[in-house]
Amino acid sequence: MTRRRLLRAAEKLFVTHGFDAVSVDRIVAAAAVTKGAFYHHFADKLGIFREVFESIDREMGEIVRARALTADTPLGMVQLGARTCFELCTRPRYGRMVYVVAPAALGWAAWHETDTAIARQIVVEGLQNAVDRRELAPASLSALATLLLGAILQAAITIATSPRPKRVAAELAAETDRLLLALAAQAGYRPRELDPES
Repeated sequence: MTRRRLLRAAEKLFVTHGFDAVSVDRIVAAAAVTKGAFYHHFADKLGIFREVFESIDREMGEIVRARALTADTPLGMVQLGARTCFELCTRPRYGRMVYVVAPAALGWAAWHETDTAIARQIVVEGLQNAVDRRELAPASLSALATLLLGAILQAAITIATSPRPKRVAAELAAETDRLLLALAAQAGYRPRELDPES
């Protein structure tokens, strides 16, 4: 009960104010618990932040994966995964926390290792299945996945930091569709679900 109260209070504060502006004193005041109770559950501010971030990041990954798996085709899986990520990034709980606050608090390397695991799995699986079904021409899947993930990651950061996140998310989703269509066209494949004109 106390742990949950601390996590809820910390999440709200971190999403709203960022990492540096939030102190342990502020967290315990918001949770209405003692400092002793805080240190019974967490070693320090970074410890509670890491747990909050990993919980939100895991939840975001589960939402993206569940939506991606509803696609009819492997390329559609990549498309829906990207679109869902972009949509979630318009919400501060996901976009601001995962793509703005967490990298600053954890450092790029530690954040990147945690955040990209599920996304890479979705992209690699989708690309491999697309090649197997001849939706994509055979290529270096690792290199292609790295390029796509880099584009999706930068798009997510752009959305999360934009004053007009919904508009930017829609624009980036449309361009992602065009990119996937161009890749499919190399194999002579035109998936209807990816076509913005269909």
